Amino acid sequence: MDRAASTEPTALFPVKHPPGQYVEIDGQRLHILVRGSGPTVVLCGGLGSNWFDWQDTVDILAAEHHVVVIDRPGFGLSDPLPAGATPTVRGEADRIIGVLDALGVTEPAVVAGHSIAGFYAEAVARLYPSRIRGVLLLDSSAESDPRRFIPAAVRVETAHLIAAVLTKTGLQQLVGPHVRRVLNQATPPDGTPQETFDWVDDIYRRPTYLAAALVEDVVYPDLTVELHRIRKQFRLDVPAIVAAAHTGRPSPWGKRWIKTQRKLAAYLRAEFTVVMPAHHHAMIDKPAEVAALIAELV
Repeated sequence: MDRAASTEPTALFPVKHPPGQYVEIDGQRLHILVRGSGPTVVLCGGLGSNWFDWQDTVDILAAEHHVVVIDRPGFGLSDPLPAGATPTVRGEADRIIGVLDALGVTEPAVVAGHSIAGFYAEAVARLYPSRIRGVLLLDSSAESDPRRFIPAAVRVETAHLIAAVLTKTGLQQLVGPHVRRVLNQATPPDGTPQETFDWVDDIYRRPTYLAAALVEDVVYPDLTVELHRIRKQFRLDVPAIVAAAHTGRPSPWGKRWIKTQRKLAAYLRAEFTVVMPAHHHAMIDKPAEVAALIAELV
């Protein structure tokens, strides 16, 4: 693979200086945030997640760890995938290894995958066991019986069409950041810098971001099937923790979700724990607890 690292972001955003740096993996320009020194920890966010969702967890971990946050293609400040390309589990696992290679990281790393990125964290540990020290699956996706009645090509084409309509009508510009606040119920802690909220307003209004989120969402069943194929071919031989987020309020949904997460942990022979009280984006609600779980795997 052709991988090259750049320590300075390309000057595409004149209003704000982008944090972090860019790396090029097989021609794909990715935005990453790198902090601290020590054992390497890679943080991968869920569907539509961006580097700033991890910022408080990064602040804690960077005191003793080399922390790398990856924006997947189309999210954060990363370039979108080429036209016609869609996310795959193996592709995202390869991307994680590509970033480690670009940074010159040779020792095994801990990978934390939130939500759908739990697929990618588990897969990279199965596919590259010598490169991974352990995995944290944080409120991970855990689909076991996906429905795929509509062909993937149709779903993807529809996702791009919806993104184009929402962009052309101006609806994304108008409501993008507000939709984010509805979907992400986690409460930013006191002291969150204004710059973070400015980036939320920026990123969630980008057409490439909307298209990437919709496409990853519609190919979710295909990602599930692909992960199950990988599970059948490759063992999981590294320590794993499955951490479920729970608000602490009793509800049928919450009870089912904890049961699902326990089942995932049992299947993977992983340690199981609950982060509480926390919403789905537990790294925002409980950064210290999430950082401690990651540190356990180092």
